[in-house]
Amino acid sequence: MNTSLKALAVFIALAGSAWAEDLQDLPDDTLLGEVVTATENGEEERLLDLMREVQARGLLMFPKPQTCTFSYPDTEFFGNEIFRGAVRWGFGTDLRELAMSQGFCGCIYDLGSLDAFTQERIGKPAQDATTSDFSVFRKYRRSDWSDVNERYQNFQLERCGS
Repeated sequence: MNTSLKALAVFIALAGSAWAEDLQDLPDDTLLGEVVTATENGEEERLLDLMREVQARGLLMFPKPQTCTFSYPDTEFFGNEIFRGAVRWGFGTDLRELAMSQGFCGCIYDLGSLDAFTQERIGKPAQDATTSDFSVFRKYRRSDWSDVNERYQNFQLERCGS
């Protein structure tokens, strides 16, 4: 009987492995269950592939509440809500597209720095942005802010489960 149970377990594991060849298609809870199964069965290569997918999704075995924020420099420019909003939308649009291209489910602000963004747009760090720079930020990618945000929300639901 013990041999029959082992054979059944091997069959289930093999069937499960064949069923889930594309790890990206697995729901988060199934993926984590597969990690446990691969660990118990000593499937080192499969476990490595599974853990790479866990990492790519930003899943943690013991998740902590995640906050996704960044801070603006304490300057007159960023003290203006309209100026701050224009920078945030442009910066966020770039980061959302980058997250989607990488299959990244973590905080988008971990993918880039505000200083690098402003350096590319106005040739100086965020700290040095002035009122005369506002028009650059206001116009930057304005036409596709909504489209990228909608695609990112769908990506979050389909890929990240949130």
